Amino acid sequence: MKYKGITVKKKPNFWNFLPWLSSYTAQAFFSKIYVSEEIFDNLKSKKPKPRSIATLEHERKHIERQKELGPINFGIRYIFSPEFRFSEELLAIKESMKYLKRKGLDFDIERAAGFLSSRLYFWMTSYDKARRELERIWKEI
Repeated sequence: MKYKGITVKKKPNFWNFLPWLSSYTAQAFFSKIYVSEEIFDNLKSKKPKPRSIATLEHERKHIERQKELGPINFGIRYIFSPEFRFSEELLAIKESMKYLKRKGLDFDIERAAGFLSSRLYFWMTSYDKARRELERIWKEI
């Protein structure tokens, strides 16, 4: 399946055993987007849910940034720099927020702040900071 020229694939099942590659997240690796089976099946339907499309917008931004910075540079900085990882996630989340806002839908800031401050993102920031930044971005859009 393609989305705006990007290959979208269902995640391999063994990824579910790795916390940061779990079914709660999607990943952008080497110009491909990997999503959960649930999202993949929804995207193949005649009327995909806007939240599934918003996930693709988020991951598309990561791919764009990987191309701008180079995949190795991006990957090393993403893994080893919590500040870089947080700023990249905010850029990507902003894209999904834009999409949802255009569709007249809300963005669950509390849930997203919980994810960003959790083990899924290696505790890169506090919940309060994540929530503050997400609220700021939502108001900006």
